[in-house]
Amino acid sequence: MRSLLITGISGLLGGHFCRHEKAGWQLWGTYHHHPVMTPYVKALPLDLTTPESIHAVWQQVHPDAVIHTAALSKAGICQQQPEHSHQINVAGTLALAQRCAQAEIPFIFTSTDLVFDGTAAPYSESDRPNPVNTYGEHKALAEAQILACYPAATICRLPLLLGAATATAQSFVQPLLQAIATQTSQTLFIDEIRTPAAVSDVVQGLYLILDQGVTGIWHLGGCQRLNRYELGLLIADSFQVSPASLRPGQQSEVNLTTPRPPDVSLNSQKAFALGYRPQPLEQALAAIAHTTA
Repeated sequence: MRSLLITGISGLLGGHFCRHEKAGWQLWGTYHHHPVMTPYVKALPLDLTTPESIHAVWQQVHPDAVIHTAALSKAGICQQQPEHSHQINVAGTLALAQRCAQAEIPFIFTSTDLVFDGTAAPYSESDRPNPVNTYGEHKALAEAQILACYPAATICRLPLLLGAATATAQSFVQPLLQAIATQTSQTLFIDEIRTPAAVSDVVQGLYLILDQGVTGIWHLGGCQRLNRYELGLLIADSFQVSPASLRPGQQSEVNLTTPRPPDVSLNSQKAFALGYRPQPLEQALAAIAHTTA
């Protein structure tokens, strides 16, 4: 069997890779702070800031392909700790890409819609990144450096992900429901627009990219454009809870320490033509509600 290395299995996306086997592949997964136990994936520790740690994982796995989901993904922390963000999101990523280039194996890097400034949506793969915060800046820098050192690599820009919680990670859904349950007032921006997708669909999209052997840049956004408030109402409706504590607002009303782009909705027609099929959000959220009931 071929070996597939999936980094970041303690995160939401990586964690959902651990829920099923993949025919023809032995799955290996890496975590940093939070060990993961799964019957489908052999788990290993990895510190992306330490070359010795990367080397140790590489020597044990000898991968035939890599899907790199590990990241410092909390934009606020990246804004506060830019050097640490660069170590993980740029330098660590590039180290993995270089190893894949030397081995001539597939390298799939999960980037973000936040590489865009939000002023010219919906964005296609050919649109020029222009991030407004450190997280987006480092993801865009990683994209450029990956393709410079390994033109046969694959960049997959992802939207806001929705899904059932794993043992070590949550999506946007769970904190929202917890706040509703405690009747904590929440302001959700009407001027922050995304194309959310179910994390389970994105996993299948990434596997589609791997199976098809395509390279270059791909967008794996969902099929609906929603602002945060609309999404909050949809989640409340799907879980049959009251949206009374949700309040529509605008970014200008809040003193944001981390800038946010207004509209980074993705045009994913290229991936749709390949066979990527994200569910309508109503259907995806109903499935999440059923899973967590």
